[in-house]
Amino acid sequence: MAADAAAPTMDLTRARIPPLQPKPGSYALLLRPSTSGWVTIGRLGTLTLNGGCLIYVGSAQGPGGVAARCRHHLLARAKPHWHLDYLRPHCRVIGIWVHYGTTNLEHDWARALATLPGATHPLPRFGASDCSRCPAHLARLPRCPSARTMRRCFADGRLIRLQDTD
Repeated sequence: MAADAAAPTMDLTRARIPPLQPKPGSYALLLRPSTSGWVTIGRLGTLTLNGGCLIYVGSAQGPGGVAARCRHHLLARAKPHWHLDYLRPHCRVIGIWVHYGTTNLEHDWARALATLPGATHPLPRFGASDCSRCPAHLARLPRCPSARTMRRCFADGRLIRLQDTD
């Protein structure tokens, strides 16, 4: 069954927005698929959801910083803007790794994720259509990494665990 056909909607009254600071920084969203099947990601192509853990890396250097960007990603969007907006209705955000600072770490993090055992890029160019350094800013792992593994992979930062965001 195609996941596109039955995209769950998010109850915004139950959304828990974590305490993030409106400062520039980099972030990684840990996502657990809530459906299986195919999801159309705009004009980029089709992504297959089949379990595991998805990790999306990004940066937020503009107004509102990490807090504004993660708030955007946590809430359902009627009109998708970024690749992640197409995927989010089909996944639960179970954690956010955050590092505050003006250095853009998303490229280093994307490369570091690719070195983890079992890591794949489920859809080339996802989140990286304007990036010449990375094959994608989305990785799939057989299971979600521990905070210890995240720290080893990303170095500085902290993991914010979320309960139910959907």
